[in-house]
Order: sequence, then structure tokens, then C-alpha cells
Amino acid sequence: MSLDGKISTAKRAVDSKITVDDDRNFLYDHRVPCDAIMMGGRTILLDDPSLTVKSRERQKKRLALGKTREPIKVGIVSDISKLKTKGDFFKKGDARKIIFTTQRSPKSKIKKLEKICSIFIFGKQKVDLKKVFAKLRELGIKSVMVEGGGELIFSLLKDDLVDEINLKIGDLILGGKNAPTLADGIGFTGKTAKQVKLVSLKRKKNYLMLKYKVMK
Repeated sequence: MSLDGKISTAKRAVDSKITVDDDRNFLYDHRVPCDAIMMGGRTILLDDPSLTVKSRERQKKRLALGKTREPIKVGIVSDISKLKTKGDFFKKGDARKIIFTTQRSPKSKIKKLEKICSIFIFGKQKVDLKKVFAKLRELGIKSVMVEGGGELIFSLLKDDLVDEINLKIGDLILGGKNAPTLADGIGFTGKTAKQVKLVSLKRKKNYLMLKYKVMK
């Protein structure tokens, strides 16, 4: 995120950089040890990410850990009406794709998606995240990396589904009252605010790397 806590610009530009010298390896390396990568529907619709590890070297590291070559892709999409099926999320890499949605999604689109991914309906208006993680455990998925967006991260924090937070804080200030932040949603109150404990801090040339444990 930027120094002022933004994870993208107000216009949500796909190529927006959070540091002057944006080292993407921080992100790709963190994908290696996880079983799956999770992303919210709005971010998938806007960015259409491939969610791959980006190199054969990282794929070999995953295989050495007893994992699949690429992490499983998990999408939390309340309404799949506008979900692109020919973009990078579905087409790049050979990873399994899983979509969790709600009763808001058209049955015709659900049937279409069933041909290219696993799809589960958990909820009427919003996806029930506790049921999502129960299903992921049932499928043998033990470690999940969540890459955004802010609405999903807030909801996961609210439901006590986050164990740790890994941050890269860059050397830019993006501003913008409508720019997405690390945790959006309705926000917490002083009494319900989540407490975190700093575990480690590393300083790079243009950014800081921090790891926090979320207290429960």
C-alpha cells in the first residue's frame, strides 16, 4: 500500500505503482508457499489478475513443497453477471479455479461457469465467508493468501478469518477519498477495532516490509 494506506488510485488504474521502484517479487514470492490465492469480485472484474507465481523457479519451489505448480485461484463474487471468462483469471496458468457466489447470480451464468471452474453458492446477498473457509478446509486447502480488495479484507477481519498481515508500504502518497484502502467496508468502532502485533520489519531502498499477527 502507499504511505497513506491506499492499495490503488481513485481511478483504480491496473498499472498504478505503489512505489517509485515497484518490486513485484515481494508479491510473487509470497504466493509460493500458499495453497490458494483469494481475491474479491470487484478486484477480479477491474484487474482480471492471472494470480500465477510468474516463473518456473517459483513453480519448482512449490512442487518441492508438495504443492501444485500454481496456487488455486479463489474468487469471492457476489454477482457473477459481469465476470469475464476469457481473461487472465480463468485462462492463464493451469491452476484450479473456485468461485464462491450468492443467489444474486443468474443461473444461466452459473451453468456456464461450471464448465470451467468449481462454483459454490453460499448466501443470498453476500457470500458467507465462514462457510467459504469451511469448504476450503474440506477441499484440503490449509493456507490462503488474500490479495484484495479492501472490502473483502475488511469482511475477513470482521469475521476473525485473518491470521497475519504482510504489508509492503511504498514511498508514494496517492490520496483520493474514493481510493481503495487496505480495509474498506463500513469500518470498525473504537471497541471493535482489530488489534495487531508487529512481528517483523525489513527496510528496503524504496519501501518497508512488515508482518503483523492479528490478535483474536
